[in-house]
Amino acid sequence: MHNWNSTKGKAYVTSGIGYGTTPLAAFDAAEVQAKIMATNAIRVTSFVPPHWEIVTDNAKLEKLSDKGAFLPMAYQFEASDKEHVAASLVIGRNADEKQASIIMEHAQVEVSADELLRIAKESVKEVFDIRGWNIKELIEVAVEGEPKNGLYVGALVAVLFFPQLTSGQ
Repeated sequence: MHNWNSTKGKAYVTSGIGYGTTPLAAFDAAEVQAKIMATNAIRVTSFVPPHWEIVTDNAKLEKLSDKGAFLPMAYQFEASDKEHVAASLVIGRNADEKQASIIMEHAQVEVSADELLRIAKESVKEVFDIRGWNIKELIEVAVEGEPKNGLYVGALVAVLFFPQLTSGQ
């Protein structure tokens, strides 16, 4: 086990909408729009380690997530060829910098991005209350789309984790 939680790193928040003839093709197209290129996702949930920078500008992701990289990623995705899809992600940044921040992500058909954001925000606030923690700020992203031209639409939200190994990340 690597103790990334005791190091510094960057957590990149991103999102995308994609279209394809299958749900998997729509997922891939949504990843490309989100600047997640050739990545083997290692699915993780719930927490950004203390002392990690949360980055909302995904400009560097295209380069960082290329060449089959194995990356921890918290994500949600939904696809449909008949119904509206949406996905949202909220990070509650902890006021105590020695504690982790909390991620809540949702994806669903026939629900608006605004409604999913509302649910995610309520969930973050509740789990902070359960732990007796205080929120410094909420970081949020949401996407939504409609199927078109007989294609599946896919909505993706994600946080990709990069431990501080080299400068320039």
